[in-house]
Amino acid sequence: MPAPRPSQSAEAARAAALQAEFNEKKWVWVPDDKEGYLAGWVVREEDDVGEIVLAAGGEIRRMPLYLLSKMNPPKFDRVDDIADLTFLNEASVVHNLRLREPSAYIRNRREGLG
Repeated sequence: MPAPRPSQSAEAARAAALQAEFNEKKWVWVPDDKEGYLAGWVVREEDDVGEIVLAAGGEIRRMPLYLLSKMNPPKFDRVDDIADLTFLNEASVVHNLRLREPSAYIRNRREGLG
């Protein structure tokens, strides 16, 4: 028996909640040796160094601001055309592809060409 699908209003409420949480903080992608990039938000900027709280676990890291990449709002998750991203950076592209991979949603423009 297939799992029940959330109603459109439930999906809209979830999207609104994600957007509200996103708007409260300055979200960034933090480079990481093991994972590539981790989500976090900037809590303080001092000169050219930022203090970032990682979303997974709450670890605090200090690093130069130039190493951080801006994060796109949740409405851009799994976007069809990556060129539509507000912040087109390596971290955002990798994140989008990671979200799309489990659902086999990765496509390229050559699909369907003979």
